[in-house]
Amino acid sequence: MLATRRLLLFSLPVLALALTAFVRIQQDDETAAIRDALQFYLDGHATGDAEIMAKAFHPSARLQYIRDGEVTIRSLESFLGGMSGQPAADESQRKRQITMVDYEGPVAVARIELDYPQVLFTDYMQLLKTGGEWKIVNKIYHIQRK
Repeated sequence: MLATRRLLLFSLPVLALALTAFVRIQQDDETAAIRDALQFYLDGHATGDAEIMAKAFHPSARLQYIRDGEVTIRSLESFLGGMSGQPAADESQRKRQITMVDYEGPVAVARIELDYPQVLFTDYMQLLKTGGEWKIVNKIYHIQRK
């Protein structure tokens, strides 16, 4: 009985540690998958390529921001249609980074900063995992002129 008790006392912490490691690996895989989806968004900006950008979004996605104190909604189609197909002339001076990712189950949020010479965009993305893939379903953003 004493041996069983010692085995149990030793086994429980090892089992807990293994379970914690397993959960972390799953979380890291999901975070990486979310970041992969967001990378299409960043690459779309860098290249000006609407096809690359579209890979980041669910077809029903909306983009929302405040203009003149009012909520303005832009369709994904309009957003993609405004892309030039070419990198911006000042592309070498532009910096983009994912600054935060958080998720629970099939829902996620992310914060992205687009630091351009004349403006800083702060994007907050809402993503859903659908069909095994993470897609942006809503983007809200703030523009700060420099």
